[in-house]
Amino acid sequence: MKITDIDVRVTARRGTGGGVRDALQTLSGGGSVEVVVSTDEGVSGTGSVGFGRIAGASATLGALIENELKPVALDREVAHVRGIHQEMLREMEYHGAFGLAMFGIAAIDTALWDCLGRAHGEPCRHLWGAVHDRIPAYAMVGWLNYDDDEVRRICARAIEQGFRAVKIKVGFPTLREDTERIETVRKAIGEETVLMVDANQSLTTAEAIRRGRAYEQLGVYWWEEPIPADDVEGYAELAAALDIPVATGENLYTVRDFARFLKRDAVDIVQADLRRGGGPTALLQIGWMADVFGRPYASHGGGPVQLNVMACLPNSLYLETGLIEPGSPLKLEDGCAQLPQGPGFSWE
Repeated sequence: MKITDIDVRVTARRGTGGGVRDALQTLSGGGSVEVVVSTDEGVSGTGSVGFGRIAGASATLGALIENELKPVALDREVAHVRGIHQEMLREMEYHGAFGLAMFGIAAIDTALWDCLGRAHGEPCRHLWGAVHDRIPAYAMVGWLNYDDDEVRRICARAIEQGFRAVKIKVGFPTLREDTERIETVRKAIGEETVLMVDANQSLTTAEAIRRGRAYEQLGVYWWEEPIPADDVEGYAELAAALDIPVATGENLYTVRDFARFLKRDAVDIVQADLRRGGGPTALLQIGWMADVFGRPYASHGGGPVQLNVMACLPNSLYLETGLIEPGSPLKLEDGCAQLPQGPGFSWE
């Protein structure tokens, strides 16, 4: 089954000045790119990546896929998806296999696996070998721009929907503001609900250690990305100094980035992003490698691709998602996300 065409569809979306805010940035929306792989047997597959901000990013990525990555994959066998993935990485080496290059590789890699699953009439996890039949999930609900009343309301809604874990943003100007937000949320969700916090790279190592020790006393489950994402030495210092698990990985690129952190004992909970990691091929490698090092895997972002990946990882810990909106195919049972049942990465 050969690839005959790759259609690149760009959706641009300009921010309106609103959006949610974390300690690093305001996420006002930046569009998306969808890739549709067609084959000589009439089977197709789809992969898409989105942007939280930067209005021009989707058009720029569309051009990169069209001009640099599409020629690598055309006329190749879909079943050679891992080989195509490696060739795309090599093609990007001249200007660097990170940033938008990885977003583009992820889109094509996702589309190829989706196509292969659909060709076999099976969810992709059945091609890889599944371990789990459902995945614990948490709701990311507590953005910094929410006031206390809104945070309480949203957290209460998450509990009503069946979540048994929630995550909030921290990284206010002072530790006191952070601890007050944590205490507010704890009152809203109860003592039994798991609570994680995320500072989005906003602190120094020394301040992250200071705040991490305070969060330990408040029963926080993990301390996520408190310092710049590429500071492997800083993360190693954090992990050694704190009892609270340090989670990071959403802004790392390629399997080798994760290997550096794991070899340095600089991460307790591995969090891979589908786009920056480079698609399902890379996420599976990252997850299995983390398991060899005895580290659990928690997704950055949710959806059917991450669910299929996590179903095949023995060390899967938590799927990240938001509140379940009306009409969403995501279903919870006992705090766990049910797996998609359709071929490829489709829900049904």
